[in-house]
Amino acid sequence: MIDEIDEHRRRLAHSFDHAFSQPFANEPRRLGDFLVLRLGQHWYALPVDELAGVQNKKTIQFLPDAPAFCLGLSGVRGRVAAIYDLGALIGSPSSDRLSWLLQAKADPEIALLVPKAERYLRAELDRIVPAADDGPSIGALSDDRVALNVLSVTRVVASIRARGGERA
Repeated sequence: MIDEIDEHRRRLAHSFDHAFSQPFANEPRRLGDFLVLRLGQHWYALPVDELAGVQNKKTIQFLPDAPAFCLGLSGVRGRVAAIYDLGALIGSPSSDRLSWLLQAKADPEIALLVPKAERYLRAELDRIVPAADDGPSIGALSDDRVALNVLSVTRVVASIRARGGERA
C-alpha cells in the first residue's frame, strides 16, 4: 500500500515538474475532460461534456420485446430511460460488473450501462488522432499509461436511434 502511494506521489511530482519544463504557449490549450473505462480488452475515453449525468446502477426493468442491446428501463436522474449495454453496442462486451449508468446529453431518455470508470482524464483535444470513419469512435488518444479509443456518446445515441426497430 505504501509503495502504491509512493509511486502515485512520484508520478504526480513528475507531471508537475514536466509541466513547468514545457515552453510557454501563447495560445490557450483546448482541453477536454474524459471518463476512462475498460470494455472487454480495450480502453475507452468518453467525453464528459456529452453526458447529462452519471449515477450508480439501479434496478433495471426487463422488456421482452426491447431493441437489440437494450437491457430494459430504469429511473435515471428523475426520468425513465432505456438502458443499453455500451460494450455490447460497440462490439466490446464488458464484464458482468456493470455498475454505472451514463445519461446521454443528446437524449436524456437513453442511458449507457458501463463498468465503473477507472479514472478521469483531462487532455489536450489536439492530441486526439481523428478516426477514419463515422462510427462511434471519434479518434484515439494516448496518455502516459495506455492508448485510448475516444467514443462519442452522441454518435452512440444516434446509432441507437437508427437501430430503433431492431429486436434482440
